Amino acid sequence: MPYDADATRARIFAAAAEEFAAAGIGGARIERIAERAQANKSLIYRYFTSKEKLFAAVLMGELAALAESVTLDPGRIVEYIGELFDYHVTHPRVIRLMVAEGFHYGTADVPDQPARTAYYQGKVAAVQRAEADPALAPQNLTLILVGLVGWFFAAPQISRMILDREPLDPAVLATHRAALLEAARRLVKPAI
Repeated sequence: MPYDADATRARIFAAAAEEFAAAGIGGARIERIAERAQANKSLIYRYFTSKEKLFAAVLMGELAALAESVTLDPGRIVEYIGELFDYHVTHPRVIRLMVAEGFHYGTADVPDQPARTAYYQGKVAAVQRAEADPALAPQNLTLILVGLVGWFFAAPQISRMILDREPLDPAVLATHRAALLEAARRLVKPAI
């Protein structure tokens, strides 16, 4: 059977996504990725050149899939929050990868920062056009809304302690989703 470079890259990518989500950038091991991908370790370096570049490719792929699946339109901010929550329920590694990135890079620039900044500024512009409460700057409101969704998944131990239940229990998810939507409605609604 002939060698299939695209299939090998796809296996490496999938294995790396799982490894980075479980162990972060510092804890991830190329050897484990190679073993899980059934690929030679040297191929990983040939295709991606470094662990950090492999991580960046994995994260960008995950964020691209998120951006394609969930879009923010000015007239649908509350619905966006619900869709974003639903996406993270079914794709939990996206938040884990973002937490790993934050831990690894801290406040330093991250790979692809200009493109990602432009993406998030698009979210800010959509919130600004939504006629939300003018007392909240659109940048702050965007960060608050995204944070409301993300924190639940980024710190599941705290969600469990506060809710006194398993956060991924279907009843807990439904109740928390409804609370998020109500909070988003109140935050977005213009002050009267």
